[in-house]
Amino acid sequence: MKPINPLFDKKSPISVQGEKPGNVRKKAKTRAEGRKVRCDKKKDVKIPFTAYERQLIKKLAKLKGQDPTPYCTELIKKGLTSNYSFIDFPYDPKGKPYPVKLENYFHDLLFDYKVQWDCSLKEAAYRIVSYMLTMEEGNR
Repeated sequence: MKPINPLFDKKSPISVQGEKPGNVRKKAKTRAEGRKVRCDKKKDVKIPFTAYERQLIKKLAKLKGQDPTPYCTELIKKGLTSNYSFIDFPYDPKGKPYPVKLENYFHDLLFDYKVQWDCSLKEAAYRIVSYMLTMEEGNR
């Protein structure tokens, strides 16, 4: 008895036309190969804070109805756009960090402060946010 489906017929060779080669994965494109980068991509700066400063940030962010990361981002943007003369705060790089997500414009402004103060990017960001925190704490 002859099978109905020709695939099960072992005697006759079957050539399926339009057969595709095996399932082959494509390699991911890297930036060097031409992968596009978003023009509005944000850059992270992780700022280390002491335990007291972290508590203060959480409280003030809660009062504004925000999470700590967007609140710190808002503080540093406000500080960078204003013309404050930021005082030097003691910087301890061993604290637990909060990330700040900055657009290229604000990241460039922060870089200018880094060069002006001759310190690291994190230290410059810490100096600005700490000054803005003392101002926010005084306004409460």
